[in-house]
Amino acid sequence: MIKWAVFMGDAMLKRKKLLIFVSILLLLVAAAGVLIHNANRILKYELQQFLGKDFSVEDISIRWGQVEARGIAIREQGQEKNFSAERLELNASFMGLLKKENMISGVKVHSPFLLLVTDRKGNIILPLQERVSAKKTGNEEKTAKPFLINSFSVSNGSIDYRDMKVSSPPALIKLRGIDAEIKELAIPVNDRMSEYSVSASVPSSAGKGTVKADGTINLKTKETKSRLNIRNLDIVQLRPYYEKKGDVEVTKGYLSLDADINIVEEKIRSSGKIILKDLEFRSSSGSFLGLPLIAVIKLLKDGNDQISLEFEIEGDLNNPRFSIRDSIVQKLSLSLAKTLGMPIEAIGKSIFDVGGSALKSIFGK
Repeated sequence: MIKWAVFMGDAMLKRKKLLIFVSILLLLVAAAGVLIHNANRILKYELQQFLGKDFSVEDISIRWGQVEARGIAIREQGQEKNFSAERLELNASFMGLLKKENMISGVKVHSPFLLLVTDRKGNIILPLQERVSAKKTGNEEKTAKPFLINSFSVSNGSIDYRDMKVSSPPALIKLRGIDAEIKELAIPVNDRMSEYSVSASVPSSAGKGTVKADGTINLKTKETKSRLNIRNLDIVQLRPYYEKKGDVEVTKGYLSLDADINIVEEKIRSSGKIILKDLEFRSSSGSFLGLPLIAVIKLLKDGNDQISLEFEIEGDLNNPRFSIRDSIVQKLSLSLAKTLGMPIEAIGKSIFDVGGSALKSIFGK
C-alpha cells in the first residue's frame, strides 16, 4: 500500500508539472498571438511617429522569420508621391539575430517607385532626407546593433530623375523595369566589398534603351570595380548634358556604350567605347560637340550612319572642379576631332577660327 501511494504521488506530481508546463506554453502562445495580432497597429504607429504624417502603409504582417509590408508610400507635404512600393519582404533567421552581427537573409522590394531630384547646386534630394537627419542623435555610437543583409533585391522598379542643375525646366530621365541585387549589405555601411548587378530600360518617344551594370562596390570608401553597358539610348533626351553653346539641335540619335569603371581612394578611372548612330540634326550647318557639323555628317556617311569613339577618363572625385559629365563630353569632343583628323586646338573654336585647313584634311585636297 505504501509503495502504491508513493507511486500515485509521483504520478500526480509529474501530472502537475506537465499541466504547469502546458499552461505556461499556452500562455506564451497566447501572448505571441496577441503580439502578432497587434503588431500591424504597433509597427504602423511607430513608423508613423518616425517618418511623420507623409508616410503611409496599408498593411504589415508578421510570420515566423518574416515581415511583410504592403502599400508603402511617402508623399512629402501632401504633394506628389516621392516613394512607393507595392510590397516589401524581410526574411530573417532568429538564430542569426542572436549573433554579434545581426543576420537578415533577404530583403525584397517589389515594384518600387522613387523620385530623385537634383537641385540647382547639384545636390541630390532624397525623400524625407531632412526629417531623418533631424531624428539622428548626437551620439551615433549608441545606435542599434549593426546588421548584415545577405541579399537586398529590387524587382520591376521605377525611378524618375529630375536634374535642375543642367536645365530649366529640369531634365527628366526615366528608368523602368529596374531589377537589381546587392549582396552582403551592411547597415550601417562598413569596409566591405559587396557584389551588385542592375538592369533597367530607359523609355522615350523614340524607343527604349537598356542599361546594365555589375561589379563590386565598397559603400563606405566608394571603391568600385564595375562594367557598364548601354544600348540604343535616345540621345535627344540627353541634350542638356552634352550640347555646347552654338551647337545645332539634335533631333534624332542613339547612343551605345561599353565601359570599365574603377574607383580607388576617391579617384576614378574609366575607359571604353561609345557608338553614336542614326544622328539627325535640325539643320545641315553649324556645329556638333563644338566641331563642324558638315564634317560630322560626312563621317556618319562614311561609317554606315554610325560613329565609334574611344575614351578614357581620370579624375579626383573630391576635386570640386572635376565633373564626370564634363569630362565625358570633353573626351568625346577630343576623340571625334581625332577621328575627323582635326587639330586639337580646334575644340571650342568656331569653324571660322579654325579656317579651311581642317576641313581640307577631311574632304581631301
